Amino acid sequence: MVSQARLRFPVLLLGLLSLVLGLWAGLLLVGWQLPVPFLSLPGAHGPLMVNGVLATLIGLERAVGLGRRAYYASPALTGSGSVLLAFGAPPSIAIPLVVAGAALLVVAFVVIHARQPALPSVVLTLGAAWLLVGDVLWWYGLDIPWLIPWWGSFLVMLIAGERLELNRVLPIPASRRRLLIAFFALESVSGFASLASFQIGTELLALSWVLIAAWLLLYDVARKNLARPGLPRFIGSTLMGGYVWLAVGAGLVLGYGGIQPDSLAYDAELHAVFLGFVLSMVFAHAPVILPAVLGRPLPFRRGLYGPVAVLDASLAARVGADLMGLGTLREWAALFNVVAIGAFGLVLVASLLLGTSRLRRLLAFDASAFFP
Repeated sequence: MVSQARLRFPVLLLGLLSLVLGLWAGLLLVGWQLPVPFLSLPGAHGPLMVNGVLATLIGLERAVGLGRRAYYASPALTGSGSVLLAFGAPPSIAIPLVVAGAALLVVAFVVIHARQPALPSVVLTLGAAWLLVGDVLWWYGLDIPWLIPWWGSFLVMLIAGERLELNRVLPIPASRRRLLIAFFALESVSGFASLASFQIGTELLALSWVLIAAWLLLYDVARKNLARPGLPRFIGSTLMGGYVWLAVGAGLVLGYGGIQPDSLAYDAELHAVFLGFVLSMVFAHAPVILPAVLGRPLPFRRGLYGPVAVLDASLAARVGADLMGLGTLREWAALFNVVAIGAFGLVLVASLLLGTSRLRRLLAFDASAFFP
């Protein structure tokens, strides 16, 4: 019988393959003249990044935490369905796999809540449910812009729920926690409102994101970590930057009267949130989560600050280029978004492979270089 450690490697590869394909598709969409191996690839950019990368890696993390092989089905399905879609498989085959994976992710969070009933697990479960709703609507035939309230709520709630878990030790007044619950309720309502009026629904969504970002900036323990050296400071500063990006993206949506798929601000709105906020959260948590997933130590390296700085600078240039209609600058800024992600991955891999024996095993294509 296959051990859990051996299941992690192929699932992680699905997530990494989705990331490569998603970034390739993103560069095609902004105008880079790159080879198009599959005609379906550019249109799969959003699903690849949300389901293929983020839902897959979140599902993998939770499967490792739950400690049972059955839970690896969720990330395996979201990852394989997304990759198949990018490779040109019929949506009638690929999307149901993603939907099944999202449904199993909801089950995983329900189990987690049953084990440890608490507000953070409720938020996490609700976030996974909104991913499932968005994927079902996608299967039903809705275009990507209509899925943003659901997929965006999935990511914001998952991240905020994770932060709530880590902030349980802080003496935050009950009234402040109730405020955050009200913001989550507004975010949830916005998804249903968007089905009736996309403009009103996305304005409500943006308002909830501004409020959630402000709450996290004020009450997240990350603020206290800024005074601590090493990894805590890196996590704290990266998280704070991500919350600012969430507020910026939401502010753009409010300023333009809702998400406007045909406007110049569309790219800026989406990437301020899905790239600036979400990727900052990934960068901040990766040095903590990866050792648990891989079963290997990951020493902190100050070189991780470099990719974060490149991401922030290139994203700021991209948002400015979008708003001013500077196509060439937008293309180069998007390229450096990809460079930042690649550089971050290289720093992590270098940290993992500090031992020469591990490097030799990697060169021999031995998965034990990462997994025990």
